[in-house]
Amino acid sequence: MSTQTVHELVYISAAVAPMSEQELAALLLKARANNKRLGVSGILVHHEGSFLQVLEGDPAVVEPLFARIERDKRHHRTVVMRRGPIAQRTFGDWSMGFVESDPRLTESLPGFNDFFRRGLQRSQISTEAGPVKQLIDAFRDGRFRQYVRV
Repeated sequence: MSTQTVHELVYISAAVAPMSEQELAALLLKARANNKRLGVSGILVHHEGSFLQVLEGDPAVVEPLFARIERDKRHHRTVVMRRGPIAQRTFGDWSMGFVESDPRLTESLPGFNDFFRRGLQRSQISTEAGPVKQLIDAFRDGRFRQYVRV
């Protein structure tokens, strides 16, 4: 009986320019489709040009995916906050959740979570989510954000 290692990678970055509602929605829909195809779960948190993303899956898939994300010219100042094996997926039910500070943008999008007002609810994440939940909560509370300079 073999067990597959789940790899978690958490990073923050800043958009190089403000993104429109349509651009953010397109980013989410593309990420959800790609991640579903790759067997990657996670969450994407956005606040005024600052991003935090959690990627979970096979390390042979997550690391090359992150390398492509790092090369994406739409953002910069990428910093890995956490990387390594975890016991189980924190966001296993989500192909990609998206948390936005302006609910008008994402209320109709699949995976939307009103995190900035309510926080992540225990029913939405695994019980093993301690460290990553602390990072996401800190991002919500204003730490680690890297805003777009226009």
